[in-house]
Amino acid sequence: MERLDVYEILVKEHEAMLHAYALALVRNHALAEEVVQEAFVQAYVKLSSLQNKGAFPAWLRVIAKNIALAELQRNRKEITFDPQVLDGIEDVFVRFDRPEQGDTWQERVTVVERCFKALPEILHTVCKLHYFEERLARDIAGVLRISLSAVLKRLERARHAIRRCVEKNLRLERA
Repeated sequence: MERLDVYEILVKEHEAMLHAYALALVRNHALAEEVVQEAFVQAYVKLSSLQNKGAFPAWLRVIAKNIALAELQRNRKEITFDPQVLDGIEDVFVRFDRPEQGDTWQERVTVVERCFKALPEILHTVCKLHYFEERLARDIAGVLRISLSAVLKRLERARHAIRRCVEKNLRLERA
């Protein structure tokens, strides 16, 4: 099997994960797609520098993160996260890298979608506005006529609820 064939398999296996990661960083579908495309190109060029082949997903995310941050700075977009947030996003993705937690990224994404749909309406609405309609928390507060701190608290509660639901579902699938 040629190097390009092997790389094509890696791309197919990690594309959904990388797109989700890029979207978490840039919160714009078109920009996330550009980041993913560029990350795969750069990763292919630098593939020989990867020492630990098992670290491919994490290595790919570092490349994507660097591209995303450069794009946000170049386009003078507001960067709305600090290093702790970046670390938190990476922590979530590292947990999904473990093969015992699901067979494919698509299966894991399906579990997350199911858990998102199971959120109480009050949390579901805030998440939908923030993550899918890409609205800022202060704008959501205005739309829903609640305080900014209430929006932030609902987003936090939703993330915790989704995490608990995903962990529970993955444990059940492994059992």
